[in-house]
Amino acid sequence: MPILLHAKNLIKSYSSSENSEKTSVLRGVSLAIEQGEILAIVGSSGAGKSTLLHLLGALDEPDEGSITLTYHLAMQPEEPETFIRHNYRQLSDVGLAGLRNTMLGFIFQFHHLLPEFTALENVMMPALIAGVSHSNARDKARGLIDRVGLSHRLKNKPDALSGGEQQRVAFARAMMNDPVLVLADEPTGNLDAANSAMVLDLIRQFRQETGQTFVIVTHSSEIASGADRIVRLHEGKMA
Repeated sequence: MPILLHAKNLIKSYSSSENSEKTSVLRGVSLAIEQGEILAIVGSSGAGKSTLLHLLGALDEPDEGSITLTYHLAMQPEEPETFIRHNYRQLSDVGLAGLRNTMLGFIFQFHHLLPEFTALENVMMPALIAGVSHSNARDKARGLIDRVGLSHRLKNKPDALSGGEQQRVAFARAMMNDPVLVLADEPTGNLDAANSAMVLDLIRQFRQETGQTFVIVTHSSEIASGADRIVRLHEGKMA
């Protein structure tokens, strides 16, 4: 499979608010992610997993190194290769925001659903930000919510949903703009075994049906074992 995302020699440090000393988090991480794979990133707390995911998702910038997203478009065998390439360092803030909205999907441990909006409205949000009409966004959101088994919860706000239901709404929201890469940071960290298995099943279903690529930071051995490939971080480096 072609390489979807290539990260080279990523270095990231953070300064303490109390002094000028820097704490090194990533120390030269390189990673190639194939289009259509499910990749699990594992490691102990403080190894740099979430920091790496934030860099891959253009939510933060590395001190050094490069990240390139190259999406290979579907084509006939006789046609020349067609792809869309984005070098993160060459994109403006507006360009990075557009990349996050249209090419990337995010699933976090704590859902980050907007409490004042219903499940349907939360799932619609990425499409509305991208300029999709309200009616088209609503129709697609309804379909995604049905796919995750929550058609009976369309009008419920997050505080009326269980933790597992909130995470499924967050999953549907991440899929709203058909991202080529979905980044999940401990997506089952607050879920019981049954809901964790349901999230993993959804990841596998969408990958099979759409060819989407998933990168999952996890402490769960069950989730990691369900991935196509596992990489391990140790003290800011690939182990």
